Amino acid sequence: MNINWDDMRFFLALCRKHSFVSASSELKVTHTTVARRISALESSLQTQLFMRTEKGCSLTPAGELLFPYAEQLESTVRAVSESVSGTDDTTSGVVRLGAPDGIGTYFLASCLSQLQSVHPSLDIELIAIPMYYSLSKREIDILITVRKPTHKKVVARKLTRYKLGLFASAQYLEKRQTIRSKKELCTHRLVGYIDDLLFDQDLRFMEEILPGLTAHFRSSTSVAQLHAVAAGAGIGVIPYFMAGSVDNLVPILPDHYIEKAYWLQVNPDSRQLARVRSTIDFIVEQIELNEEKFLSLLDLRIRR
Repeated sequence: MNINWDDMRFFLALCRKHSFVSASSELKVTHTTVARRISALESSLQTQLFMRTEKGCSLTPAGELLFPYAEQLESTVRAVSESVSGTDDTTSGVVRLGAPDGIGTYFLASCLSQLQSVHPSLDIELIAIPMYYSLSKREIDILITVRKPTHKKVVARKLTRYKLGLFASAQYLEKRQTIRSKKELCTHRLVGYIDDLLFDQDLRFMEEILPGLTAHFRSSTSVAQLHAVAAGAGIGVIPYFMAGSVDNLVPILPDHYIEKAYWLQVNPDSRQLARVRSTIDFIVEQIELNEEKFLSLLDLRIRR
């Protein structure tokens, strides 16, 4: 058996992208080159690795058996590249980070440039809706979630606890009576998630505040909800660290808050890469420095 080990790059790209065109874009080659290299690998192994359909490529049983070995080979090549070439302490290359849109847009996007100023050869790709990407398939390097990971093949740590509360704009509240109980929320316009588009059932915040509450303005992202609340669309459940960035938001029933946590996950092999280690260390450091923003109303209590 004469296997060209470089064909494994093409195999993994097609596994992760599911089409020759997408894999070719990832590898910066033509789609015919990808097809040719996959055919050569299948010929060497004397087996079919992919089922080709109009909807894309899916792994055959033989392909599924090969996948973990290909990943191990990829990890070994990366380790060799960083260690043997003398770049093991150099933070460079691309790090793809997935995080919910709230912490991704309102926290990480504003501070990651500090990391790049220290490591100018580091490229960062921030994905604000990461649920379609897989750590195990190496489609993403670092993943932040709102639910504690249960997958045994990833390394996970709690980043921070964070609180969410009820907020409305000063303009919305201007001509309305002060809200003194959760039951009074039923008479107000509410802003929340679209239930059937939730990527995590832990985001059913309205149900946690008071079962049966229904949002009148709904969006799949927390950033859109924040802007809607700030514009006077109604009352929404907003993370403290996001609400603090908008001047005209007023906390409502501040004693009735929700507490959640952010979790950071990484593939054990990817964690060995200098660029991934440096990015994780930076994120943890920034979270620790700004912990009060995630857990306290700060000056929001005096806004009304």
